[in-house]
Amino acid sequence: MPQFETLHAILPADAREDRQITFIEGEQDQRTLSFRRLRQRAIGALGALQRRGLSRGDMMILYLGDNERFVEMFWACVLGGIVPVPLAPGGNDEHWRKLLRVFAQLERASVCIDAPALERFDAFVASQGLEAEGGYLRSRTVMAASLDMAGEPGLPSQAQPEDIAFIQYSSGSTGEPKGVLLTHRNLTTNAASIIEGAAYTDRDSVLTWMPLSHDMGLIGFHLTLLAGGITHAIMRTDLFARRPLLWLELASQRRSTVLCSPNFGFQHYLRQFDIKSPQGLDLSSIRLIFNGAEPISTDLCRRFMRTMAPHGLKPNSMFPVYGLAEATLAVSFSHPGAPLETIKVGPASLRLRERVDTVTAEAGRLIEYAKLGPPLPGVEVRIVDDNDNTLDERVLGHVHMRGDNVTQGYYRNEKWTAEVLSADGWLDTGDLGLLWDGQLVITGRAKDLIIINGMNHYPQDLERIAEQVEGIEANRVAAAGVQRSETDSEELAFFVLHRGDIADFAPKAFALRQAILQQSGLEATHVVPVRQIPKTSSGKLQRYALAESLVRGEFDGVLAELAPLLSACNTPETAEQGSAQTINRLLNICGGFVTDRKLTPQTNLLDINLNSLTLARIHEAIEREFPQRIEVTDLFDYPTLERLAEFMDTPGT
Repeated sequence: MPQFETLHAILPADAREDRQITFIEGEQDQRTLSFRRLRQRAIGALGALQRRGLSRGDMMILYLGDNERFVEMFWACVLGGIVPVPLAPGGNDEHWRKLLRVFAQLERASVCIDAPALERFDAFVASQGLEAEGGYLRSRTVMAASLDMAGEPGLPSQAQPEDIAFIQYSSGSTGEPKGVLLTHRNLTTNAASIIEGAAYTDRDSVLTWMPLSHDMGLIGFHLTLLAGGITHAIMRTDLFARRPLLWLELASQRRSTVLCSPNFGFQHYLRQFDIKSPQGLDLSSIRLIFNGAEPISTDLCRRFMRTMAPHGLKPNSMFPVYGLAEATLAVSFSHPGAPLETIKVGPASLRLRERVDTVTAEAGRLIEYAKLGPPLPGVEVRIVDDNDNTLDERVLGHVHMRGDNVTQGYYRNEKWTAEVLSADGWLDTGDLGLLWDGQLVITGRAKDLIIINGMNHYPQDLERIAEQVEGIEANRVAAAGVQRSETDSEELAFFVLHRGDIADFAPKAFALRQAILQQSGLEATHVVPVRQIPKTSSGKLQRYALAESLVRGEFDGVLAELAPLLSACNTPETAEQGSAQTINRLLNICGGFVTDRKLTPQTNLLDINLNSLTLARIHEAIEREFPQRIEVTDLFDYPTLERLAEFMDTPGT
């Protein structure tokens, strides 16, 4: 692969005509764009932006759900020296609040948005009394569909390797957004490392459904592939959410060689596959399936590979990887074509600064972690103690990394930058882990960020919701993400200070679960009474210490005692029968995902602008309470809760 210094160089004026991007909007709705034509269209869009007065150094929030339009506008900005700022579009209140927060942070910013989204934004600001903030943002909007592309082509700017190429904001919808500054050097360096680490060639054909607003989608499965001259297809994320089985059907048809998915995507696919197995799949062309963006479940990896083996999927195609936005994207890759490598440890051995030994046989609980391979070329990784002293192999500590792919910091926030970057360039990833025979193993996070279904959530925001529950006081509750060996994904846990009778705690725990579901859309898997909440000498909650105690099984006894009491809370004394009861349960489930309006049994979910990924998550939540009762497509056939409940309660369904 040629060595590039800027993004401009990976999409040159003589970009290859025989390399293409296919945008998949539906099974029969696919559009193909050559690399050369992409540059031509981007230059046309740049001309339109420049005629509107945008110039080098301006910033442009890309709030677009159309992948083809997103790519066109992204490259128009990059080529013109306008700094693109991708944000995940959505229809709920938190998405609009995040848009306002990010816009307020940026200087000389505009927003590229489509007309339907802008109408929903206007309705949101009117309902929240935010007309002033909303009006200013609206005055800075660019309607992508109305740009005049027929005028003079734009004039590309000259970029330097240290120039900011774009700003990657965290994927979560809560908390004060953090904008990671990524230079051209960061991006081209990491792209070269990814290509080498994955053994890419221009004979590969890649299929992805990851959103382009996410670093894994944009950097890993668009920019890197352009740099490698690799044909790729981008499937709409909401199409995967609605029709997950179509993912591998398309891979089979296209003879794809490389795929990707976070943990929850494999889970979503398998649930539909178990209900309705597709016929005629041929997955023999696939050599790698990237598995990243959230903690990796080794059990789920094996289950997916075992399920798809009869359809030709190679046994060693699962490809666990590790990375983070502050490292541009990728830090370490497992070895392409190698078997899934893991370690099994007893929870008691997971202590900072202590050697971790594998366990081959033990009566108690074991935790299995995937080996995530050695650091990529050009990347250094070290494991350190609390004082940044380097630890030996197989000793648990804080994961630090260094390289030309490391960000220079967060946009307009020196405090956050100083917390994660040392003077000599080491980035504190916030994760805990160890090196095992040169391969990185991640065991959890020291930082407080909680990742569920690939989305970031900040514990402080969740704790504020919990504090609204009667009997739960401020600074007497801690939220944390926990990874337990028997689960496929990270679970949300709350630890509440309580020194009374366990029976008195049950109603409080039940109310907390309801509040979290209704206001954040998350399920509080564990609500644990604790006699004290550990804090640092400066008063900061040590959430990770509580999470580690839960994983080690220290709260198993009290949770077992609490379980029947919670079940009693969940059964109202005057429970309605039949479909009416099912409707009430569905209202409780869906209410956690629709926070900007009151749902009724007659509300049509398809008429209230929910994106399809939200509908998929509603389906996942219903699936937990009503296992194997409905498919995700049933939400489209029975879009009101009244009709859905009637369908679910029909004998034989």
